[in-house]
Amino acid sequence: MLNHKEVGLLISELPLKGSYIQKITEHDYHSFTFSLFEKEEKAWLLYVEIATANSHFCRTERIRKKSGNTQRFAQYLKSHIIGAGITDVYQLPFDRAFILTLSKEEKILKLLFRFYSGPGANIMVLDEDDTILELMFRRPKRNEAPGCKLVFEPREGEGEKVFSIRQYEGSSFNAWIDRFYSTLDRQEEIDELVLRAERKRDRLISEKERLIRSAEQRLNAAKDYENSKRLADLLSSSLFMVKKGMDRIVLDDWQTGGKTAIPLNPAISARENLDRLYAKYQKDKKAFSMAEEELNRLQKELEELKEYYCNLLAFPEENLAKLRQNGEAEVKKGEKKTYPGLIIESGKFTLLVGRNAKENDEILRHYCRGNDWWVHTRDYAGGYVIIKSQKDKSVPLETLLDASMLAIHYSKAKNEKKADLYYTQVKHLRRVKDGKTGLVLATQEKNLTVEKDELRIRKLLEKGEER
Repeated sequence: MLNHKEVGLLISELPLKGSYIQKITEHDYHSFTFSLFEKEEKAWLLYVEIATANSHFCRTERIRKKSGNTQRFAQYLKSHIIGAGITDVYQLPFDRAFILTLSKEEKILKLLFRFYSGPGANIMVLDEDDTILELMFRRPKRNEAPGCKLVFEPREGEGEKVFSIRQYEGSSFNAWIDRFYSTLDRQEEIDELVLRAERKRDRLISEKERLIRSAEQRLNAAKDYENSKRLADLLSSSLFMVKKGMDRIVLDDWQTGGKTAIPLNPAISARENLDRLYAKYQKDKKAFSMAEEELNRLQKELEELKEYYCNLLAFPEENLAKLRQNGEAEVKKGEKKTYPGLIIESGKFTLLVGRNAKENDEILRHYCRGNDWWVHTRDYAGGYVIIKSQKDKSVPLETLLDASMLAIHYSKAKNEKKADLYYTQVKHLRRVKDGKTGLVLATQEKNLTVEKDELRIRKLLEKGEER
């Protein structure tokens, strides 16, 4: 926090008098950069931060990030003081406050800066008679609101505590203050980014471990697929012994040397019972293979994830750019969930649109569940369209047509008047081992032939958001 002597030194080094305010950039609710121009100094920047633990002002060379939202006070400043010239600078005696007198179109305004701790911190725009026109923080109980007359109570001395200027290095106190607080800001940013990265790491690891447990359960459920084949082979060799209406049959088991009971469905024929056993064997075998492949992939991804965050967090300063990128991907509470590609609403359903192999792969790996629907053009390479499922709701034809139009648009069939598509649930997709990124094989698919509707596609894309 600055003291009144440091405020005075900073002001004395600044070419405020005679400068013109050309631009005001808001960084957040508490900080601004004033772009100024003075005949001898030319263009220069003044950074101001109010009502934070690091409240200060100084000349700066740093270009700080612009805020995405413009607050009421910033809008007022931009409307009323841009283009104004600074005709006078006055620091209140023994005070961490100063006033800039501004002239614009023969109108005189005052801009008051108070670098206090607590509720006194503020920036105010006053008229010639010290009536408040607008201010950063409205505090009616202190008579600090538009229309109130601001009463100054000049201090007569420092009080009991004697202040001094901190020792500094370099050509100016402004440059030292800028470096000093930039270092504090950087460390605070690093601490915040590390905290975010740790939260994200823990969340991703927890989710990956959940998927691993699910894959292990499916692996265990299907691991006896060879037993299904054994029972089917055993029944096949004694199929002539099955009589209509039997609910089970006990046969000599040549593998175990004992007896084995095989349950039967009495409502169907012997051949149909046999076909069911072989079908169960094929299903369990496929499920086991897929679960095993997925389990190996997930375990590898988990190790890579742990290694990535271990390296990232071991040297946060060296990895600052990666930490920032990692933080940008965080989903804040209250924000919509983000996805690769496009997200488009179709009625009550959400469509996720992958426009290339990378987005296809990312969506399938991280943003789909087994009951979601996958739509793709047949015989043409292209993007995947995922229809997010909803509990106890079937996908209406209009939503399926919307998904089909988008699948055509982001495929090599986009110039065709008519296209064939197929769709299935995500749980019926299987990745091609060692195949290209995003490549999958579909089973239990349904076919669809549609004529391309350019107007429908255009309306869908107008609603789309890139996330």
